Amino acid sequence: MQAIYILWLRELKRYTRFAGANSRLAGAAAVVLLVLGFGLGPVFQKAGGGSYLQFMAPGVIAMTVLFSSMFSGIALWWDRQFGFLKETLVAPVPRIQIMLGRTCGAATVALLQGTLVAIVCVIAGFRPVSVAALPAAFLFLAMIALVFTALGTTIGSTLKDMQGFQLVMISWYCRFSFFPELCFHWNISPRRWWY
Repeated sequence: MQAIYILWLRELKRYTRFAGANSRLAGAAAVVLLVLGFGLGPVFQKAGGGSYLQFMAPGVIAMTVLFSSMFSGIALWWDRQFGFLKETLVAPVPRIQIMLGRTCGAATVALLQGTLVAIVCVIAGFRPVSVAALPAAFLFLAMIALVFTALGTTIGSTLKDMQGFQLVMISWYCRFSFFPELCFHWNISPRRWWY
């Protein structure tokens, strides 16, 4: 259990040491919200859909968590290149604890990034419909972060080169970001999406 905590803490320390990455993430989210949220807002309101920022902000938050959690496997590849992974694997610790520590640490980092983007969304004008739904939304984001961090860590541990990892992760990322039928139940989705 101590090995899980140490690896989790290592991921958090690595995240806090790169303050520039946090400001770039917040800046990128602000640009997306300003350009799309405010730029397409009048068109969305004329169509009778309400606020485009209210529509788009939860997706921006979820995609931030999804993207950062899926690409956490790159850190595993870098650790392999610089020898830290070899030093970790020779420790008298079960390998499942090493995977759990890395996965929990990267999932926590993804949740922190999602929280940072959520704060930027609130500053930009996003208001949650119900405050009571926030714990359920945070739990959903935590599940996204854990599952896709585990996927990224698994793929990162099996592939030997960085280009192959990026190719596999981009193909998975495109599947999860561009196919909305993954979010709908089969009984209510249109029949044309089934194939």
